[in-house]
Amino acid sequence: MSDTQPTRRAFVRTVTAAGGGAALTAFLAACSSGTGGAAAETPAPFELPTSEVPVGGGVVLNEHSAVVTQPSAGEFRAFVAICTHKQCPLSSVESLGAYCACHSSYFDIATGHPVAGPAQEALPELPVTVSGDTLRIG
Repeated sequence: MSDTQPTRRAFVRTVTAAGGGAALTAFLAACSSGTGGAAAETPAPFELPTSEVPVGGGVVLNEHSAVVTQPSAGEFRAFVAICTHKQCPLSSVESLGAYCACHSSYFDIATGHPVAGPAQEALPELPVTVSGDTLRIG
């Protein structure tokens, strides 16, 4: 066998290392900024009945990219429902706050500030107007 040709073992080792590197690159790219989900854009204005927002909780409205909360009775807040960590859509409102399942960030339902997880920036707030039993967001 010529010294310029790799051995079968060296070839397999090289291919395995390259495949592992490609897999690692793909994994890291999936967690990089801008690739985790939709960009944080201000949603178009919409309306929602006040009865759909539980007191002490909230609702994630994926079709509007918004999370609407009611931290205390009659106090309504709304935020863009795109995580400020890696731009994944928020998935729910739980006991710790508005939740992003991508990397387990939680946001305060009254302020939009991060309370747990890797997110460091607050969710952008949306204007809320209450008219009778209807909320106008945006």
